[in-house]
Amino acid sequence: MLRTRLAVVAGALLLGAVGTPAFAQSCVGNPCTVANTHSVTVPTLLRLALSAAPTTGSTPTATNLTAPDTIAMNAGFQADQGPTANVKANRPWTLSVVGASATWSYAGALTNPNKAASDLKWDTNAGGTFTNNMGATAALATGNGTASTNASIFYRTTYSYTADVPGTYTLVVNFTLTAP
Repeated sequence: MLRTRLAVVAGALLLGAVGTPAFAQSCVGNPCTVANTHSVTVPTLLRLALSAAPTTGSTPTATNLTAPDTIAMNAGFQADQGPTANVKANRPWTLSVVGASATWSYAGALTNPNKAASDLKWDTNAGGTFTNNMGATAALATGNGTASTNASIFYRTTYSYTADVPGTYTLVVNFTLTAP
């Protein structure tokens, strides 16, 4: 009997503890309106994706430039299409490009010619003036909030018979999306 009474008291205490929920807002009457404020903080959203260029190498982030032939050496450059950058942003943005180092890395049997990053010139138009180069940071594209904006880059790599010895030249190009 004592056990039963203790169980009833414990059950009543438990029901009291989890009984009716407490309401912070309520009203009485007709009509009855309770205002509830909702808020959310939207962060800066930036997304940058590079497409595979027609001259893409074995990985999605590598672009193999066309090896120069005598025609390119005589012209002083070889033209290539670079990757297309796709930007998604919820605020104004700038997409900049620059070589990650001042010179291309070199792998070959001869002395490193220290090919300058500025030998990789670029433009947003295949028939452009190619005044930008990977030796200095420059804006490839700018815009406002966008669900999808594409920016293409075209290259002209400068070559010289006297300066560009046989070997493999590699230059990392940094594409940087910022929201100033």
